[in-house]
Amino acid sequence: MCQSSCPNCGIRGSCNKQTGVCDCKPGFTGNLCQNECPPGFHGLGCLMRCSCHPDATCDPQTGRCICPPGKRGHDCATSCESGYWGQECLSKCQCKEICLGCDPVTGQCSCEAGFTGDHCEKKCMAGSYGQGCAQQCQCQNEALCDHVSGACTCSPGYAGTYCEKMCPDGFYGLDCGQMCECRNGARCHHITGACLCTAGWAGPHCILECPDGHFGEQCSQTCECQNGARCDHVTGRCSCAAGWTGVSCQLPCPAGQYGEHCLGQCLCQNQGSCDSMTGQCSCPPGWTGAACELECEEGRFGENCTQACSCTNGGKCDRVIGRCVCLPGWIGKLCQSACSKGFFGDGCEQSCDCVHSSSCHHVTGLCECEPGWRGARCDKPCLPGSYGASCVQRCQCHAGVSCHHETGSCGCPAGLTGPGCEKPCPAGMFGQNCSQLCQCSGDQEQCHPVTGKCSCLSGYYGARCEIRCRAGTFGPNCKSRCSCINGGRCDFRTGTCYCPPGFIGADCSSSCPSGYYGKDCAKLCSCGEGGQCHSTTGKCICPPGRIGQSCQQACPRGRYGLQCRNTCACQNGGLCDPAEGSCKCGLGWIGRRCDTACSQGKYGVDCVQDCPCLNNGTCDRFTGTCSCTAGYYGHSCQHRCSSGFFGVNCAHTCDCKVGQACNHVTGQCVCPPGYYGPQCQRRCESGRFGLSCGQTCDCVGEAPCDPSTGQCLCPAGRTGRRCEKACGGDRFGPDCSLPCQCSHRARCDGLSGRCLCPLTWLGPTCSEALLHQTPGPLNFSVSQRKRRAGSKTT
Repeated sequence: MCQSSCPNCGIRGSCNKQTGVCDCKPGFTGNLCQNECPPGFHGLGCLMRCSCHPDATCDPQTGRCICPPGKRGHDCATSCESGYWGQECLSKCQCKEICLGCDPVTGQCSCEAGFTGDHCEKKCMAGSYGQGCAQQCQCQNEALCDHVSGACTCSPGYAGTYCEKMCPDGFYGLDCGQMCECRNGARCHHITGACLCTAGWAGPHCILECPDGHFGEQCSQTCECQNGARCDHVTGRCSCAAGWTGVSCQLPCPAGQYGEHCLGQCLCQNQGSCDSMTGQCSCPPGWTGAACELECEEGRFGENCTQACSCTNGGKCDRVIGRCVCLPGWIGKLCQSACSKGFFGDGCEQSCDCVHSSSCHHVTGLCECEPGWRGARCDKPCLPGSYGASCVQRCQCHAGVSCHHETGSCGCPAGLTGPGCEKPCPAGMFGQNCSQLCQCSGDQEQCHPVTGKCSCLSGYYGARCEIRCRAGTFGPNCKSRCSCINGGRCDFRTGTCYCPPGFIGADCSSSCPSGYYGKDCAKLCSCGEGGQCHSTTGKCICPPGRIGQSCQQACPRGRYGLQCRNTCACQNGGLCDPAEGSCKCGLGWIGRRCDTACSQGKYGVDCVQDCPCLNNGTCDRFTGTCSCTAGYYGHSCQHRCSSGFFGVNCAHTCDCKVGQACNHVTGQCVCPPGYYGPQCQRRCESGRFGLSCGQTCDCVGEAPCDPSTGQCLCPAGRTGRRCEKACGGDRFGPDCSLPCQCSHRARCDGLSGRCLCPLTWLGPTCSEALLHQTPGPLNFSVSQRKRRAGSKTT
């Protein structure tokens, strides 16, 4: 009998009317069927264990597996096939071919390394690479980063795993594969190859010296050299022209020096001045010769003895200023005027010593007597019977009557006679006008001129005054002794000494004073230049080396000695001493006759100077000036021609295209290694190198060689003396000069240094593990992925 009421089992179960227990539908449990089956169970009473994959849910009623998105199959243990996703794997993936597939749950595309975007349609953004573009590129210097592997593609001018290194010296451009062509120590820009010239050089290949007036880096500095100096194109240091010195060649050579660097020693003598450039002497007035060693010849004066003297009347010319030195009796600028009246002698400074005269001879000083007078001093009247000028007029008085010695008038007082009545009556006469005849019988008796009383004449003695004074005595009764010497004749009457020519004085004891000769030493000698005057005749006795009536002339050129009788033996312009004939040699000659040229290496006066010439330069034996052989210059020929110049005096410019270098002697272009041609205008052809490109490169393959040295310039990936070796596993680049940086046994590309990673590694150096690995078709290498994706490894 139904006594109990059924519980409310709800819609998930029904009440068992027999037991009163809820009979739950499959999938539910509990007293009132209020609970679903616990996970993993289903069916009636939830007694059946589900067979679904743990990620799936089991239908509690039927036990059917309800798969989560991305799973399929009766037990949901199978993932969606490739290309499908979502619930029951019914949705098709929308990814591009380059993706690894899509997420089986969400359908999100799983991109291959290097790609991103909802459909893997985009490459990684610049600066990132790899799986999910999660890696940061490490490339430097604007290198391109591979979006897949992170490998760096270097910009021109750089190399290395991360492009962190500039090209090695001598290379530039992409992969550092181009060889620089710079000269004179220049480096080239690692990117463009443009030459970065060293100081002093310019031009595309740095083969041109800085233009005149500039030097230094980029020829940007201005030279400060003065007075024609040359400026070093590298340092700016001034090379002074001859005659100048100083840092800027602003100073002339010091006195006594000349030439380049002022190293020449001037040879000028006698205060001659030396040209600071050439050393040529400018002689002071009165001197001539290459070294101002010669005095002006007679008749010449002034600088270099170029002016002719114009002195007259035997005047001599001062060799310095040309002033005339006049002979005695002459004055004036040119000795053109005789002495003024009353004066005579040197400089007309002596006064005439005349008694009855107003003037004397301007040269000798001899008195010119007034009428009626005679004698050296005009102190004696005319002799009896004469009067007037020079006592040449004859008196006209009657016999026995004297005439006046000046006027010729007749008559005198008693006892006096003579032209001026200044004398007593002549012997034998007395009285007025001396008209009475004495009565003395002896011939040598005299009577008193007034009274007529008889007495002996002076110079006689005896009873009738008939005896003449003996020699050596004189005067009345011959009582006085004569004092005349040197052959002087004593007047027996008066004792007056009559001196022979050449002597003078009361007793003839004095020789004629210098410059005078003859009777009474009244004549003036005209001897000059050391000539001695013969005291008797006045003839000039000239010293050796002088001739002429007054010894006024030097021996003519080529003659010497007494009366210039000897012939000089001097040669080659040597001057002969006019006195003794010894030779004074000119510059460049020696020997007794100046017949020997200076020996090689000597020059100057007496050849005592040592020539300074180097490098086979020849020395001028006169001045010591060096004549340099072709290819050298300088005061001592000590410098080779500067680069770019050649020949005598380095006056020619090299006509060479490269380096401007030519043989300093011949001018033939000296091509630097790597160039050839008359002007070095051609670079060695490929495969040739060295001087005149005469050698053949010995490099393997098509590797070029340095045109200068022949060294093989191995391209990227090759090394060895002949580039015969490939780079080893840890080196790359030109001549294998760069170290690889690959990790995990990755292979290094010998050309670019890029790492070829193993299958499980990524990154520029293969140091990053592949984040997502999928079996089967997803496990291919980096290079395979690139080929599949159509990407290019650069």
